[in-house]
Amino acid sequence: MRRIIELVRKELIQTFRDKRMIGLIFIAPVMQLIMLGYAVTTDVKHIALGVWDNDRSFESREMIRKAVISGYFDDSGVVANDAAMEHAFKSGRCDLVLYFPPDYSKNIKRGEKASLEIIADGSDSNLTNIAFGYMGQIVNLENSRLRDENISRMKAARGSAIKIPLIEPEPRVMYNPEMKSANYMIPGEIGLILTLITILLTSMSITKEKESGTIEQIIVSPLRSYEVIIGKTIPFALIGMMIVFLIITGGLLVFNITLKGNIFTLFFASFLFLLNTLGVGLFISTISKTQQQAMLSSVIFILPSIMISGFAFPISNMPVEIQWMSYLLPLRYFFTIIRGIFLKGAGFAILWPEMLALFILGATVFILAALRFRKKLS
Repeated sequence: MRRIIELVRKELIQTFRDKRMIGLIFIAPVMQLIMLGYAVTTDVKHIALGVWDNDRSFESREMIRKAVISGYFDDSGVVANDAAMEHAFKSGRCDLVLYFPPDYSKNIKRGEKASLEIIADGSDSNLTNIAFGYMGQIVNLENSRLRDENISRMKAARGSAIKIPLIEPEPRVMYNPEMKSANYMIPGEIGLILTLITILLTSMSITKEKESGTIEQIIVSPLRSYEVIIGKTIPFALIGMMIVFLIITGGLLVFNITLKGNIFTLFFASFLFLLNTLGVGLFISTISKTQQQAMLSSVIFILPSIMISGFAFPISNMPVEIQWMSYLLPLRYFFTIIRGIFLKGAGFAILWPEMLALFILGATVFILAALRFRKKLS
């Protein structure tokens, strides 16, 4: 038992000898708990609501007002035609659009059925179902109000027949009419798997060289520092592109999802994303002495990236501080790009802001990591 106690003591001393391990083991989990506690929620609010109002009446404005004051919808402006609505969906400005036909208010006043078309971006089937449910509740409340109002009029008119109007919602789903969750999740998994594999492989590959002592052989070799950096990152970039190809092929053949956009745009965006993940992996390798440190540091970066980048939970439901943090995460932009290409057929004209953000973030983190790695080599 004494020998076991001494071995335990030795392991604890070795683990906490490096002060950075204390932060990784104790401080990082608390920070992740606080961050994810605020970010991870199944409640859906702040659904971006667009309005296509061809009636422009008091009744249509009242329906819009009630949708906004419910707290579930945010007014995202007006769409004037089909092209404007499609652009709003593809750019992510709208999740839902209310279409009021020209005879909407007239039918209500006549006591006839008034159709209200509810058009949804079906790329996120879960969000679409919830949004339809919320709008259904609002329409039912408005129908109850109209019914009570007309019954009161009927009583005031001493039983004379008065028609009771009814607002009839007509849901329509774009981009994912079958409402298959696989169409939404499979494209996002490309970013998820790329993040996991490329960051872990890059960071642990270089720290493995440090642990085995072969990094000194590289330093004294004729290779220049930038040649070492390029030689270390190109293999993982190739692996990442192979993963993209495999996941796309598997998604098309196994899950029967459709690729509506340009495949070359998809590969170009994937390359920009790899610039970010490889840079992060390279940077983690420069601050880690062992593979254990590299793995823990990678997990600490990867977990919040997945949770607050929009993979499973809408960013609009998160606190403002968490939303601002998400702008620093490459996954936020890559999820928008890849789902836009797969489900909506969006191209460079729509997705260029996200691609530019990926390029700026990737170039910045890769240059910083390369400079730090170069300093380590010298």
